[in-house]
Amino acid sequence: MLNRTQKTAAQQLAEFAVALTFEDLPASVVLRVKHCLIDAIACAVYGQRFPWSAMVLAEAVRSGEGGPCRLPGVSGKRLHVPQAALALGTFAHAFELDNLRKPGAGVHGGATVALPALAMAQACNANGRDLVTAIVAGIEVMFRIGAATLHSAEKVGFHGPGMTGPFGSAAACASLLRLSAAATANAFGIAGSLAGGLLAFAKSGSGGMIKRLHLGRAAESGVIAARLAQRGYEGPLSVLEGRYGLLEAFCEETDPSLLTKGLGETWEIERLCIKRYASHITTHVPVQMLRAFIEQNGFSGGDIVEMTVDASAKVVSHHSDPDPGDIMLAQYSVPFCLALAAYHDPRDPDVFSDRTAADPRVRDLARHVRVTSDGARKGWAARIAVLLRDGRRFDDERETFLGCPETPLTDEQLRFKFERLCRDASMTLSFDELMTIEALPSLATAV
Repeated sequence: MLNRTQKTAAQQLAEFAVALTFEDLPASVVLRVKHCLIDAIACAVYGQRFPWSAMVLAEAVRSGEGGPCRLPGVSGKRLHVPQAALALGTFAHAFELDNLRKPGAGVHGGATVALPALAMAQACNANGRDLVTAIVAGIEVMFRIGAATLHSAEKVGFHGPGMTGPFGSAAACASLLRLSAAATANAFGIAGSLAGGLLAFAKSGSGGMIKRLHLGRAAESGVIAARLAQRGYEGPLSVLEGRYGLLEAFCEETDPSLLTKGLGETWEIERLCIKRYASHITTHVPVQMLRAFIEQNGFSGGDIVEMTVDASAKVVSHHSDPDPGDIMLAQYSVPFCLALAAYHDPRDPDVFSDRTAADPRVRDLARHVRVTSDGARKGWAARIAVLLRDGRRFDDERETFLGCPETPLTDEQLRFKFERLCRDASMTLSFDELMTIEALPSLATAV
């Protein structure tokens, strides 16, 4: 049992979140937050087109129409905050395009912090500086919780973002609602009982769309937790590191010290990682290496005999299916994504389609991709070897890709992604306006 004279991690995180001001933020942090938000909006706009998003939007409209929140790219509908968060979180993760953290920690800052914060900011008539500050608060809390799980929840079948997301959303919303530290700690206590999401889809060969809902529900849950705490509802203050708390209940291995390590001194937002491909993060290193081989040596998918990828044990256990049942499961598969990238430009999300998933060339090549692990590689590191029919062989090994914290996207590279994803949408805010969002006097009418 925790010592009642000591503040719990939830209380310490809450004190940080409510005390944070825009003036506390270094310029580099503000830039990363804006990149996070811009990326999330673009992913949500693109993600609206899919049937699994349309179903969630229909339910959100039915249960929450008539509220103060506009959804970027969706015309003629206004939702209440919980339903807006549900829809936006689902949209952003609808097609494996949204941002996350490096090293991986089961956290998605755009879908489960920036977008519910954007919804709440509209309802609160917050300004741009308030929104930026709230997103930082949410990400600093959520990324630390994710780090403390040691990403071990997924080893026992829980999907990390569904578990960590309610806390990030709750922190951002509590900041915008101007909750006290005590109320914010209670919001975290409530969020813990709203956390969840199973990885059954990764092994069943069906039901891949449920993965998208996990992030929508996490975003919505944080809104509900903050609003209930605002009304005086209480949750366990030991929700994170205590007996039967999040770490004990969901995780195989943990490091509770990471819950508050460097709080207020180092900025987790600087670990933000932005994707270029519409596929699971573990595919990005090998796909980028393959595309470099193709561009530098002038071959295509039909020239490849076989490919071998050596990566982490998790890639072998979770991401090595050579014959996925649908496009959603295909985006989770390293063999399929490599085969697709051998024939198509993976920077175009439209190539990740049912038509491509059924392409016999891609299917056949995916079956000639072998995924192994020698136990030496962790996280997203991978080694790839490509053997061609003419006898040439290419191999490389990397730990990072363009978009990682070590090599972040430039403003113009992010603009390329934003404009490609939003090219068919009518946008209220342009890329340039979002890049100066801290100057907006009100979010109530800007979205």
